[in-house]
Amino acid sequence: MKMLFFGDSNTWGYDAKDASRQKNRFTQLIKERFNEHEIIEEGLCGRTICLDDPYDDDRNGAKMISMVLKTHAPIDVVFIMLGTNDAKRQFSTNSISLEKGIRTLLYRALNPEIYRDGSKVPQFFVVCPPKMNRDGLKNERTQANFGQAGFDILANTKPYLEKGCSGLGVDVIDTNVVAGNIDGIHMDESGHRQVADALISVIQEF
Repeated sequence: MKMLFFGDSNTWGYDAKDASRQKNRFTQLIKERFNEHEIIEEGLCGRTICLDDPYDDDRNGAKMISMVLKTHAPIDVVFIMLGTNDAKRQFSTNSISLEKGIRTLLYRALNPEIYRDGSKVPQFFVVCPPKMNRDGLKNERTQANFGQAGFDILANTKPYLEKGCSGLGVDVIDTNVVAGNIDGIHMDESGHRQVADALISVIQEF
């Protein structure tokens, strides 16, 4: 089975302690558990669901998803974990932006043109992004980038993501993970373990 993990810096494994890549990121923990399967890591720091970042055009997930799917086809399962960067102040978004954004991305991911070569449509899952750690608001950079509004958006993403996925046959998984306390938005090792355990339970059903 081939599994694709499409996300942002938390999927990449960003370590807030020193900006390195965590070895025990959740994708690698899943790979250890299912070493007979192919694990594809498509984590990009700063990636949004569907918003254009003025500092990096490649960060728009909706614009990149079809290319990624075609690159790695055929794929059996896709896990999408995005939304953290959409809560940044620079985008002036709100919770409903997550609903509209994930629907936009999924419409492109489910476009029949991607699979016209006979490739099967993967089973898609949307994973809620980590909730912001309250300590993150003490971090100058996080406070400037997200503020209380960003904290509020990330505190309750599931109902909005579910509404955006409605009717598309895509389930939303809330691992209830809270980001680490260094910058409040990136998971620490225990957070990665929590996400891995939740997704392993889902994968075992296949």
